[in-house]
Amino acid sequence: MLDLSLPSGLRDLLPDHSAHLAELSARLQEVFSRLGYRRVFLPTLERLDVVERGLSAAALADVMKFVEPGSGEVVAIRPDITPQIARLYAARPDALPSPARLCYDGPVLRAREARAGRPREVYQAGVELLGAGGPDADAEMLVLLARALERVGLRGAVVEVGHARFAQAVMDAAKLPEKARGPAWDALSRKDEAALGALAVKARGPEKARAALPALAALYGDGALDRGRSLAKAVPEAAGALEEVESALRIARRRGVRDVAVDLGETRGLGYYTGLTFAGYAPGAGSWVAQGGRYDALLARFGRPGPAIGFAVDLEFATQALERANGRGNARAHARPARAAARRGRTARRR
Repeated sequence: MLDLSLPSGLRDLLPDHSAHLAELSARLQEVFSRLGYRRVFLPTLERLDVVERGLSAAALADVMKFVEPGSGEVVAIRPDITPQIARLYAARPDALPSPARLCYDGPVLRAREARAGRPREVYQAGVELLGAGGPDADAEMLVLLARALERVGLRGAVVEVGHARFAQAVMDAAKLPEKARGPAWDALSRKDEAALGALAVKARGPEKARAALPALAALYGDGALDRGRSLAKAVPEAAGALEEVESALRIARRRGVRDVAVDLGETRGLGYYTGLTFAGYAPGAGSWVAQGGRYDALLARFGRPGPAIGFAVDLEFATQALERANGRGNARAHARPARAAARRGRTARRR
């Protein structure tokens, strides 16, 4: 008998759900366009060396690659669109002067599931701001994400902000042995203060820096910035990252962004992001609905150095949240926000 099932991690989208997803994508593109972002369409296949140049070491395991029959080149199905944007930006400076504001949508495919419930093929809509750095560019991205989530109907959505270098600065100052770094990042992703405290005993840095290590697990929620300031006094190396977060938030709040949470112990995009990181959470979604950050090291890999920041909306999870909010999804319409659920067991993701 013919097996009509799909490969693991893939799924069909039926007409009603497909229509909702397409409508959401169109509305997001409209928001992006109104705020000055120009749409680009990119191929599904890229040369493997281009894809590899644009991904972190951890993300390379997700690449689907094969030898192209006609040319014999090794090519890859894109697991992320941002490296393609970086390649285009480097290849066409004539058409894309700096700063370039670009938006896109389309599927990406990964070799394995990032975690249970998140499929291998993901439909994204996103934006990239290339060639602009500093707090104004960071705040622009926070404003754009907040407005996009609000204008597509995701009421109650929350943007959560962190920084890629804050926890790194604490670990460096504590002089945690290299073999303990992996377990420390795993513990931090679980907000496991006890495990971080046990690892801090192995550190060789100053006492204040060692004591700060377990404190990273509590740098979220109400008062997170105040606790971060206290920690930065003990570990001055973390002060610069904290100032970048506070500067971006001050500007974003002046521009009307209110629902912002802070998590200075976030491990999202470890090894890829270089500055501000952020994610969007909405009631009814099974996971984050948007994710991104600053990745200033990427463009130089393609030969056109410069700062860059962006985010992608997961259209499937955003549609799920909208369907449940409108009573069109399954009976779990009152599922708690994904941010609260994710707090119990996160894995670092994207790029």
